[in-house]
Order: sequence, then structure tokens, then C-alpha cells
Amino acid sequence: MSAQTYENVYLIVVDASGYSTIVRHNPRDQAARAFDLLRSRILARAGAVSAGLRCTRTQLWSWRGDGGILAIHDDRESVARDVALTTARDILQLDVAQVRAELSRMDLRGQLRLRLAVHKATIRFPANGDTGAIHSPDLNFAAHLEEATPPDCLAISEDVYHSAGPHAAAFTYVGTHESRPIYLMSPTDPRQAWLSTAGLTDSHPVFAHPHRPSQQEKARLVAVAKSDIIDLGTALRTTAHYLVTTERPAHYRDAVLTFLSRGGTYRYVLLDPSCPATATLSEYRQEDLATKIRASITEFTRFKQHHAPLTDNLHVYQSRAFPGFAAIAVDLESPAPLILYSPYLMTMKSLAIHIDRGDSPHYLATPTSGPIVTNLAHMVRSITSSEIIERIL
Repeated sequence: MSAQTYENVYLIVVDASGYSTIVRHNPRDQAARAFDLLRSRILARAGAVSAGLRCTRTQLWSWRGDGGILAIHDDRESVARDVALTTARDILQLDVAQVRAELSRMDLRGQLRLRLAVHKATIRFPANGDTGAIHSPDLNFAAHLEEATPPDCLAISEDVYHSAGPHAAAFTYVGTHESRPIYLMSPTDPRQAWLSTAGLTDSHPVFAHPHRPSQQEKARLVAVAKSDIIDLGTALRTTAHYLVTTERPAHYRDAVLTFLSRGGTYRYVLLDPSCPATATLSEYRQEDLATKIRASITEFTRFKQHHAPLTDNLHVYQSRAFPGFAAIAVDLESPAPLILYSPYLMTMKSLAIHIDRGDSPHYLATPTSGPIVTNLAHMVRSITSSEIIERIL
């Protein structure tokens, strides 16, 4: 049998977004039964719709436990289209509810939610019929589109939308993914559902934390540093306290000492307690910021003296410029920097909505954050340049 190329192959990608929760909170055999049930319902739906429309080929290409890919083709494209879009719609609107009801009777913990995406492509099937050996940019795009789809929604590509015919009315244009227009079917407002999951156009991922990460989490960040860390803030009171605390375990201090023993350089940058910016912030926030800064400098000094000469590469600087955000920049000049940052939310203590620094959102930008990490790195370099800061320890 020779390899064959088929045009207008409709691909349905389906994924259970609650898979990990169900697996984690239920016995393995019950979780397996749940997803076997989902798989059988999806195949039964696809088979019934395909048979009713006399479609030549409806095939499950892969199933990895929580979802898979179905390929649908007929010489009459309208038939393949109707099978794909009807199957995907009915899975979402009919089968999911029935599977949930059965899982509820099984007392299964966790919520089953599905994401579905439909795309069409020209596919070359290998001579041996091994669908796992098929490599196609369109197949990759279909998988990526499913990953970006909100739970309990069906997304279709522009190619599918333009050939959707009577099905098109059920879909709403919601934005782009990988520079391609996307249309969505959702039980709620499609545009809001898409924005809630995919963000605005040209968004890039960061990891958001509702408050300052714990000492243990900060230690994890230090532990992955290869050569250089910059810790930037106003007073760095919590950080300085971690270095001299008598509490055990001292996760952060141990991580810093280990990093320094490997030859790394750790630079702390805080405000000059006597500069105008410190006075202005103190008045605005109604706190004695200068005293807090001096207390931090005292604790940095104690730490350096107690652990000398290991702390020779621990430097403390002061700046007369208010940075506007706090940040820990790991390996800033490497190809893969990590930057944990938190913009200062400038609320006055006299207001009921005052937010302490520790309760401010913190964000971790990584190389996958694209321009975000690049721009942050540029800002950190500017704020910590030798023209602006002065080394005091």
C-alpha cells in the first residue's frame, strides 16, 4: 500500500481539563473507568453521526487517557464537515452531561470538563497506516488550539469557519491564536470565555501569585541560580530577616549560603534611607521607612560578618531612585533569566484598601514570557546601573 494524500481532513481534538484532579482524588481503577466511559461515548457519538451521514472515514488517531484526536474525511467535504462539527457539538452539549451524571453515581470526586477544537488540513497518510508517524504543522496547530480553548467550549479555525455553512451561526469570532482567527461556541459569552483563558492578543504567560511567595518558594528560586542574583526593593525587611532568623528550618538562608559557596554573586539593592524618595514614600505610606532600611542594612552586615569569608560575593547597594517595583532577577544575562517581580501598589495606610507589600500580587516571568521578561530585564539593568546605585557592603 502506497502513501496517500487527502485534502480537507477534519480533525477533532478533545481533552478533559479535569483529568489530573480526578486521577489525584480517586482510586486509579475508578479514574480509569471514568475516562474509558468518556472515550466510549465520544467514539459512539462519532460513529453514529458518521454512519448517519455515510461518511467514508471516521477514525480515532490517538487516545492518551484524557483525550485524543479524531480524523474525518470524505470525498464530499460537506459530509466530513457536518460529521466533524455535529460530533463536536453533540459531545459538548449532550454527552458530557450524561458522562457527568454517570460519574456522579460512581461517587467520583472532581469535575469533568472538556475542551474541543476542530481544524482541517491536507494530510499525507504513511504507507503503513501508522497515524502516529504523521507530522503536520496543521496537526500541531489543532492540538495547540485545543490547549487554548476554554473548558466546555468548542473552538474552530478560520479555515473551518469559512466552510462551516449552516454551522457558522453557532460560532463567534473571539480573537487570534498563533496569528490565526479563531471562532468559539460557548454556553456563556464566547468573547468573555476566550479572554478569560487566552488573554488579549499578543499575551504572554507569567505565573501569578496572590501574595509574596513563602520562604521555601524563594529558596527554590535561589537554588536554580547559576551565577548571579539581583534582589531589588525599598527596604528588603523580610529578606534581611530571613538571613539572620533564629527560626528553623532557615530555608532561604541555607539556599543563599549554598549559592554563594558555588561561586555565585548575590546583589541586594535598597533605597538610600536619607534620599528624598524615602522621605516621600514614608509620608505617603505613613511609615518610618528610613528606620526599616537601616535595620535591614544592620542585618545584612551581621550576616556577612557571621558567615565571612563565604559572603564575599554578597553585595549590598543603596539607590536614591525609587524603583517602582520589587524584583528578584536570576541569571539576568543568561539566555534563560527568571524574574520574580511585584509592582508597588501605592495605597495610603489611611485608606481602608491599604495593601501591605507581602499581600501584593507577585509574578514570575520566564523565557516563555517573551517580551515581558526582556523588558523587565532591561528595567532591572537600568535601575541597578553603576550610575544610580552605590555599594555600601
